[in-house]
Amino acid sequence: MNAPDRYERFVVPEGTKKVSYERDTKIINAASFTIEREEHTIGNIIRMQLHRDENVLFAGYKLPHPLQYKIIVRVGFQSSIFFPFTNY
Repeated sequence: MNAPDRYERFVVPEGTKKVSYERDTKIINAASFTIEREEHTIGNIIRMQLHRDENVLFAGYKLPHPLQYKIIVRVGFQSSIFFPFTNY
């Protein structure tokens, strides 16, 4: 069968970070977070919690492909003071 092994859905490969951060170049005060080995459940929870914050302009997530086990969360803030992040 062509299906990937089940453990690949949960185990993060060595050398891969669980969460990576990339600042958006098109939208000011926005960023994308890629979370490896997660699905719609955690994406929707993160999105709903971000919507509760009054400083968040928008928050959403997408699952790029059903066979890629990662989600991309995009968040936009009202002010740049919420960007103390550096690439880690």
